[in-house]
Amino acid sequence: MAIRWGLIGCGDIAEKRVADAIVRDENSVLQVACRRDEAKLAAFARSYSVPHSMVEADAVFARDDVDAVYIATPVDLHAPQTLSAAASGKHVLVEKPMALDAIQCELMIQACERAGVSLGVAYYRRFYPVVRRVRELITSGKLGRPLSILATTGNANRFPADDWRVIRSRGGGGPLMDIGSHRLDLFVDLFGEVVDVKAKCSRSPDFESEDMATLLLEFKTGQHGVLQCYFGTVNTPDRLEVIGTDGRVTIDDLNEGGMVLVDASGESHEHHPPHENFHAPLVSDFAASVLGGRTPRVSGRDGKLASDIIEAAYAGFPIAGSGEP
Repeated sequence: MAIRWGLIGCGDIAEKRVADAIVRDENSVLQVACRRDEAKLAAFARSYSVPHSMVEADAVFARDDVDAVYIATPVDLHAPQTLSAAASGKHVLVEKPMALDAIQCELMIQACERAGVSLGVAYYRRFYPVVRRVRELITSGKLGRPLSILATTGNANRFPADDWRVIRSRGGGGPLMDIGSHRLDLFVDLFGEVVDVKAKCSRSPDFESEDMATLLLEFKTGQHGVLQCYFGTVNTPDRLEVIGTDGRVTIDDLNEGGMVLVDASGESHEHHPPHENFHAPLVSDFAASVLGGRTPRVSGRDGKLASDIIEAAYAGFPIAGSGEP
């Protein structure tokens, strides 16, 4: 048995990775593609030999030959499309960030729980071998007592003012939503619950959302996290660093997988590259989880945690429950 997928949104990320990941997964079949632009939809369907194509998402949700949908549309469509998919009994894997705000995330979670369908979020970096190696170093005590985690990332694109990624009502924000969310997901995955958020966001002179955000986080266990993210910067590293009392690990390019470990025995270099298609392990895990009746590796509850942090950062207040106003 294979999961029959409907792909909602056949733009950049779908063409680069999602469609290929579904087509190549042994437990998946790409059954339907959906995009409003009919000419581009037809070209996409030909490229991946998709048997059915439709211009309306609701028509995909209504099909009996679709078991799950991958939602790869702008952020403002994630919640309504997830609710419709769940109401039609479809499992949902949705692009990150999960939704415009935490309330929408919770509505998505509850809708899928009521419908008895799975909900996953596309934070695929959790599957990177180099991230798994960092997790091993933390849990084994190799770094001593963990103190902090740092991420710095940027996107060189100079987005025009009418791009949905920089319109608050469509993308939810700027680099904090678009690329910062991936790193916040790793923070939570590696260090656990965040209880306090301090943030500074600088609005771009060229578009509505911020083009720079810096966050200082406090985790429940006392460690600190620092995130810096940018739009429009050239050659910005995609750095992840964890510092402990007895060592540190530094990754200068998460998508490449090179790692430097410094501990009591000295400095060593390791290389743990990701799958050639970053989305492939994510799609494979989700399909296997549906077939196996288990929770996906990155569930809706997991996905909401990054959105909680982002919402607190934009609001300028600590996360609710931290004991502060």
